[in-house]
Amino acid sequence: MRSKQAERHEPDSTTPQDSTTAMRQTVKARYHDGALHPLEPLALDEEAEVQVTVETETPVPADEILQRAARVYQGLTADEIEQVEAIALNRQRFFREPAA
Repeated sequence: MRSKQAERHEPDSTTPQDSTTAMRQTVKARYHDGALHPLEPLALDEEAEVQVTVETETPVPADEILQRAARVYQGLTADEIEQVEAIALNRQRFFREPAA
C-alpha cells in the first residue's frame, strides 16, 4: 500500500523548492567614497544581492608601448627578426589554416 506522502507527490528534501534565473548586465561604474556608483540605471529590485566582478583599465603611455615592442626583438639577430616578422605576417601559418 502506498503512503499518503507518495500519493500526494509531496516534495522531499532532494526536490528543489525554489528556482532562480541568472541575469547578466554589464555597466560602467565609478568608485567613490568606498562604494561603486553605476553610471547608468540597473534593472534590479531594491535590496537585490548581486555578484560583482571588477575590471579596471589602466592607461599605458605611448612611450611604454614602444619600449615593450622594442623588447620583443631584444637579443635577436637581424636574420632572426626577419624570420619572426615573416612568421607573424604569414596568416596561414600563424592561424594554422590549411594551405590552399
